[in-house]
Amino acid sequence: MKNLFIGLFTIIIVFQSKAQQVYWNCFNIVVDNPTELVAALDAFMENTDAGKSFTPASLTEMRNYGTKYSATHQLCFFSPDPASLEANRSKLNNLQAGVLMGVWNKTVTVESSILGQSLIADPSKFNLPYGVIYSIQVSDPVAYGAAFSKMISAVEYDGAIELHEALVGGETGVTHYVVVRTKDMATWVRERNKVNASKAFQDFVVATSPISNRSAVDIFSGMLIKQYNVQ
Repeated sequence: MKNLFIGLFTIIIVFQSKAQQVYWNCFNIVVDNPTELVAALDAFMENTDAGKSFTPASLTEMRNYGTKYSATHQLCFFSPDPASLEANRSKLNNLQAGVLMGVWNKTVTVESSILGQSLIADPSKFNLPYGVIYSIQVSDPVAYGAAFSKMISAVEYDGAIELHEALVGGETGVTHYVVVRTKDMATWVRERNKVNASKAFQDFVVATSPISNRSAVDIFSGMLIKQYNVQ
């Protein structure tokens, strides 16, 4: 599955400013035994030097998704430094990672992976556990980003509304992701209805319709299971 759907809802990272970019690498996976995988991740990420040196990471469960996808979970890694993100792979080539990799090979099938970055996001709200992802196609990112920023500054929302860019691995036709974070599903439904009825949102739809292919949208939701190496 090549759409980002969950992992962006899950990590608390302390950055110097809201404008600082967050790079992320998410693996969409089918997990046969989630309990065994969580135990192995806990043991490695929390109890080994190699695991503790990883960038912040999250494991999240899919909640609502289309029938064309098989992934049940997503494992994501985050960092403001792409070099640190890339270095994660080399930290699995050691004895400390042996048990984790054994469980991974036995119980996990990787469906796809995505590399991306945040464009408009407030890292102080990355800890909100429930999220919905809208995968979109944008032909003019600069104009879309300006309209998006204007819209979110004008609406009241109990949570966070963010814009992220797919760099590598996104589904064909998907260029960006709108990420909506809240504390639970009921809050998301309530806040979604309120935002959709606002003049700011209606103005945003009108302004972006010529540069955004709404037919390319996929929508997913998920809930955090576990976070690692957060600050």
